[in-house]
Amino acid sequence: MLGDFGTLLRQYRYATGWTQEELAERSGISAHAISVLESGRRRPRLSSVARLATALGLEAADRDRLLSAARGEPEPPPGAEPVDQVVPRLLPYAVPDFTGRREEVDRLLALAAGTGGARARPLVISAIDGMAGVGKTALAVHVAHALAGRFPDGQLFVDLRGFTPGQRPLAPGAALASLLRAAGVSESALPPHTEERARLWRSRAAGRRYLVVLDNAVDAEQVRPLIPGGPRCLVLVTSRRRMPALDGAVGVPLDVLSHDEAVELFARVAGPERVAGHAATVDEIVAQCGRLPLALRIAAARLAHHPAWTPVELLQRIRRPQRLLTELSNQDQSVAAAFVESYHSLTAAQRRAFRLAALHPGEDVTPHALAALADAPLDEAEELLEALHQHHLLIEHRAFRYTFHDLLRTFAGELLARDAPTPLPRAALVRLFDHYRHTAASAMDLLAPLERHHRPQPPTPPGGAPLVFTDGAEAADWLALEHANLLALTRHAADAELPEYAADLPAILWRHLKRHLPAHEALGLGVRALRATRRLGDPAGEAAALRHLGLVHYQLGDFPQALDLLHQALEIRRRSGDRGGEAHVLANLGLTLTRTGRLEEALDHLRRALSLSREIPEPAVETIALTNLGPTLTRLGRLPEALELHREALEFHRRRGNRLGQAIALNQLGEHQQRLQLHLEALDLYQEALELHRDLGDTFGQAESHTLLGDALLALDAPASALGHYRAAIEYLPHTGERYNLGRIHVGLARTHQRLGEPDTARRHAEQAVEIHTSLNVPEAEEARALLDSLAE
Repeated sequence: MLGDFGTLLRQYRYATGWTQEELAERSGISAHAISVLESGRRRPRLSSVARLATALGLEAADRDRLLSAARGEPEPPPGAEPVDQVVPRLLPYAVPDFTGRREEVDRLLALAAGTGGARARPLVISAIDGMAGVGKTALAVHVAHALAGRFPDGQLFVDLRGFTPGQRPLAPGAALASLLRAAGVSESALPPHTEERARLWRSRAAGRRYLVVLDNAVDAEQVRPLIPGGPRCLVLVTSRRRMPALDGAVGVPLDVLSHDEAVELFARVAGPERVAGHAATVDEIVAQCGRLPLALRIAAARLAHHPAWTPVELLQRIRRPQRLLTELSNQDQSVAAAFVESYHSLTAAQRRAFRLAALHPGEDVTPHALAALADAPLDEAEELLEALHQHHLLIEHRAFRYTFHDLLRTFAGELLARDAPTPLPRAALVRLFDHYRHTAASAMDLLAPLERHHRPQPPTPPGGAPLVFTDGAEAADWLALEHANLLALTRHAADAELPEYAADLPAILWRHLKRHLPAHEALGLGVRALRATRRLGDPAGEAAALRHLGLVHYQLGDFPQALDLLHQALEIRRRSGDRGGEAHVLANLGLTLTRTGRLEEALDHLRRALSLSREIPEPAVETIALTNLGPTLTRLGRLPEALELHREALEFHRRRGNRLGQAIALNQLGEHQQRLQLHLEALDLYQEALELHRDLGDTFGQAESHTLLGDALLALDAPASALGHYRAAIEYLPHTGERYNLGRIHVGLARTHQRLGEPDTARRHAEQAVEIHTSLNVPEAEEARALLDSLAE
């Protein structure tokens, strides 16, 4: 019998995966004593058996079995069963305030309807998976109760303790013992080995209709032996990990609640009377909780148990980022504690990646970005992100682009602040900025090669995984995908005391941002960039930032401020002897002066810019001067000279493959043709320009082309067609912040509705045109007033 005890003790130790030394450390019994006991050479003291059972975490039945073996009591042969058997009904209670999940519930019920057919297999729904606190167990139990009547032989529930604080995952042998006991196998009849238990479990389940909930699984290896072999059983598995390795399983990933569901859950837990009249506050509480059911339940319970509070007081407490996770705890429930278990299940490299990913200030993290943050090879970064995704610690909202749930980002940030020495996060952040700065420069070099020497040219960052583009289309795609990240990084650079990046990124991206960023957002970036260049003591950078900021004010219609900033930039360029930079600013001054009606001054500046750019030579500035000169000469009525320059500019852009430049030149040539009453020719030019702007995703350019198409169609007496283009233009334009062209559109709409016999609508648009152009103090204000006066007659 002593040998039986030793064998049983060794089996239990093996089930935990511990060595004799590890069991000794946990039990307080020496490793030598454990070795002697397992060999069967000495009878154990019962007090030692109790300490060993406690250290091994044995359930009551296994503890009794070990004690019986220590006393030398014989075991009945495996398979012996009691005469009377109770149908097991082991499901936990279903929470009465279960909310939402209609789509997931319907899907699970529909899947369950397929069990029990003649050719069916056991249906395993493994991937009721999701992040900690998302409500996986609540869903599984809710569905299991709904299905209980279909499984008359019993409903079984086992907590596999995959992510239970302070406990090791339940070994498959121990889980099988629990299932077998529930199925009516006596303690004394339990086989000693896991494989034997698995066979007995499959035999017991054969021909029966069991519903089995395996909750909180750690991985597929833990679950696989617990799957019954009969075709009439249903197994629901919940886990914080995805389980693609569990063959035949159907995945049901669980996300956070929708906003409306989250509000409903909060109200049901807190009490409808406690939230009445506080809709906006509850909306913000729900947002602060990230719509995570566990967080919502804890927050609502706190409100329910503080009668003196209103939702306002609760919001004040959880609104503070540094206190958010602390506030979302309630006795034995804690969002942070739930996250900790998921975090502790990671490898050291995965934990480091999780912490570092939280440093990214943008919307999502790519493998290249993590490679920079972690200073790791690209393939390693890809594996780390995939692992974090499998653990539901990151969300893959687009292929290979990962983001945090807000509460997990807060948790990762707290870990980083607590666990990492100060230089580590800063060094990682610098590597991230170096990656984006270098990649952005590479993209812009392909898309605007003529301006390359006008942009900062950062060195290739050491290590990491530089991204290489094969052509301009790839570069444009990258800029589109990373647009939000690039803006977030640029804003964050100033806050993170990294002025070189706050200065460089807007300068590198200027040509892209000018066509894709609303002017009011560009204004903020421009102000930060200007401050950064001055802090760095960089006159060339300051002049570039002043020029860019001046053009933003031009787009916003603040022409006096634009002229002031451009003149400051011109002074710096002249003082430093930078003739190319001087020509660049002169071309922009000419454009601005043309817009304000100071045409002769504009012409002088533009001719000087063209002359300087050709002397140097400076092709990038030459093309700007050519593009801006034509419209100025057109407005001065010098049409033959303007036509020559328009054609020269268009040919210039075509030779260099500059599609944006071609589109602008086509629109300008079309305006010239309209001055000559050649409206059909203008229409073709505008249409070609519109197609180019569409291909480039250029919102500003599409608005301009639609406006000009409306003008041409109205001149051709096609007001209904013109109306469609003006409406398209006005849809695009508010995004850009460009008020001058908005006024032009209202003029076009006023004339169109006048032509359509709708004088009231025409007057409203004319009034808006007058207001806009008058506020901008541009010559077009007089034209708009004349139109309004004619409509009033």
